[in-house]
Amino acid sequence: MRLAVEEINNSSHMLPNVTLGYHIWDTCSESIYLQAALQLAPDRLHSFQKGSSNKMVAVVGPDEADMTLLTSRVLTFYRLPQISYSAKDQRFTDTNLFPLLFRMVPNENHQIYGILSLIEAFDWKWVSAVGSGTKSSQKAIQTLVAEASARNICITYQGVMTWDNEVTKIQLQRIVSNTVKAKTNITIVFAEEDITYKFFKTVVELKVTGKVWIALESWVLSDMVASISGIQETGTVIGLTIKPIKLPQFTRFVERTMRCNTLSNRTSLVLSASEKLFETESCGQSCEECHLLSQESLAYILQSSIWHWSFYTYAAIYAVAEALHLHLGCETGSCKRDEYFEPWQLYELLYHVNFPLQNNTIRFSSQGDLFLGYDVLTWIWTNGTVIAKTIGSFSSETLDIASGHIKWSTPDGQVPQSICITECDEGQIRSQQTLDECSCRCEDCLEGTYPNQTYLDACIPCPSGTWSPKKSQECFPPTLTFLDVKDTIISALLILTIVDFFLLCSCGLVFATHWQTPVVKAAGGKLAFVMLGSLMACCATTSLFVGRPTSLSCLIRQPIFAISFTLCVSCLLARSFQIIFIFKMAHKLPMIHKYWIKYRGTYFFVAISCGVQGLVCFLWLFFSPPSLQGDTVSKKEIFLRCSEGHYLGLGSVLGYITLLCATCFVFAFWGRNLPKNYSEARLQTVSMLVFLMAWGCFMLIYTTTEGKGKQIAGLQMFTVQTSVYAILCTFFLPKCYIILFKPQANTVAHFQTCIQAYTTTTRNSAK
Repeated sequence: MRLAVEEINNSSHMLPNVTLGYHIWDTCSESIYLQAALQLAPDRLHSFQKGSSNKMVAVVGPDEADMTLLTSRVLTFYRLPQISYSAKDQRFTDTNLFPLLFRMVPNENHQIYGILSLIEAFDWKWVSAVGSGTKSSQKAIQTLVAEASARNICITYQGVMTWDNEVTKIQLQRIVSNTVKAKTNITIVFAEEDITYKFFKTVVELKVTGKVWIALESWVLSDMVASISGIQETGTVIGLTIKPIKLPQFTRFVERTMRCNTLSNRTSLVLSASEKLFETESCGQSCEECHLLSQESLAYILQSSIWHWSFYTYAAIYAVAEALHLHLGCETGSCKRDEYFEPWQLYELLYHVNFPLQNNTIRFSSQGDLFLGYDVLTWIWTNGTVIAKTIGSFSSETLDIASGHIKWSTPDGQVPQSICITECDEGQIRSQQTLDECSCRCEDCLEGTYPNQTYLDACIPCPSGTWSPKKSQECFPPTLTFLDVKDTIISALLILTIVDFFLLCSCGLVFATHWQTPVVKAAGGKLAFVMLGSLMACCATTSLFVGRPTSLSCLIRQPIFAISFTLCVSCLLARSFQIIFIFKMAHKLPMIHKYWIKYRGTYFFVAISCGVQGLVCFLWLFFSPPSLQGDTVSKKEIFLRCSEGHYLGLGSVLGYITLLCATCFVFAFWGRNLPKNYSEARLQTVSMLVFLMAWGCFMLIYTTTEGKGKQIAGLQMFTVQTSVYAILCTFFLPKCYIILFKPQANTVAHFQTCIQAYTTTTRNSAK
């Protein structure tokens, strides 16, 4: 700053007859630099009063982003232009929020473009990024991810460290471990010097080696990071830093002007246009009387990275002087010193400055920053000491790099590979998630999809009627299910059927061994055996519900049950009619009784009844036959069942049986006063009610569910068994009990006694 001011004041063509002065404030703490900003108020320095010889025109500095942010707010209020020589934060590109702020360095977007160009130069497609928790770092990573996606570069992992000193060792270990798990060889570290130091300390402790670390200018020249013991084992460091421009006259100027008490490294500068040079600090003696620094101290200062920014401070002073030169009309060889102006009037002129300086063109962009390019550096270790060697440059999105000077940490010393996954596992594709904008990860195909064999980067839906589990390579047809004996409920129903069949066989055996006894004859004689056979056939039909159904089993199972049960109920009805006719009507209609006996009316009725049911079944099978059908339970399962056709078919068959049962119920009620050997009103009534209720509930559920599902098939099995058990328990088992355990009631004499008692009672009632 002092070099630039002295050169301008000694120049004959730059600001003739105008002398630049300056005030210097230390910015070592927030309270100090905020106080400095507030001291620039017009009522404090009276610098804006018309006629004043001291006119404050601009502020240069401070050096940190947070300081720049706060002071810019204050200076904007006072309408003072501000030029920063180190603020790179993207926030400052918003000219609406920072209308009077100019920056001599490029904003972070340029650095991101340079990093991506560097990554592209080595054909790296798969990298990680680690940043601190500052807003600037987070915004930079967001920009990096978006720009990387546009260039087909995958940021596969994004780690965020705490931005302040509270970052914990556990947090750092987790982030470093995640970068290793990401299996990327390239990691970009977006962090400040102190956070980067802690990060690499953890990298060394976890013995992470052979990686490539992309450095930002915030730490690429950091001696603190480079001095970490063992850091050279972590891999190769490549970074960008703003283009350092040498000032040949700077060393001579420092040697001549360096004073006993050197000023702070961190300073904010205020320039004023006056007739003489103002300094806020002085040795208290002339420059010649000050002791010069030793050659060792001077060499250390000049080699320090702080002088990396010296040209940009130098250029900031020249930019202000150029704008002032234009405003005061100094092109004529004399400046209009007495002309009154406000500092904000230099704002437009700063946007239009365009002049050469040290072989570089100083010109601000529309966002108020200056981009002169970056140098590409790599760390070279020599005898344990790191040297940041320049190996290339980046400017205007053009990268020029001599990669042969880079020492790679690979076993063969060649450029490390960091490309996308070449192959995914079976049932996986490259990531299609737009959230992370990365196609280098593999993701599982979801249920119902599978990888396209011709284009493996997409999962396509399974063809209709097929399905696939998650991460499947192919689609599968749905599993065909049916009523299986392995099912607990079906097993229970089959056991119930077997028990029923065993009881029917036992009853048939008992009746066969006692078929000449009165009880068997009263039960219908030969009709009783027909009834037992029909009930056994009904039991057999339940086995047709179990196992894989076929078209044939679907056609025959319902007609077999319908005709078999109709045969049983018809026999029961014929027997009931015959007993009632004999006891109550034979003496009134002797001819009918004669013909009933002669032409075997019982068998004729049973045949006609079964014939009617057979005709109903034929019409059902002809117009709407049962057929094999699959119900989709889920994408994985299809339940095979027999569709009964139109519900009127099954309803007609069951309706006819219901009519016969209702007639039996009427005859049972009519014969309730018959001899107890022949009267079965209570038991027969119970059996018919059980049948009517069971099949009534079944038809209600069947019509509401359209006959679909495992439950309907199982329910029908249960209903068939309920009907069979109802007749077995109310008709056959009581008679077997009498035959086996009450033989005295199974004699002709006992039956004659009961008939005589009934006749006597009937005659007495008639009188």
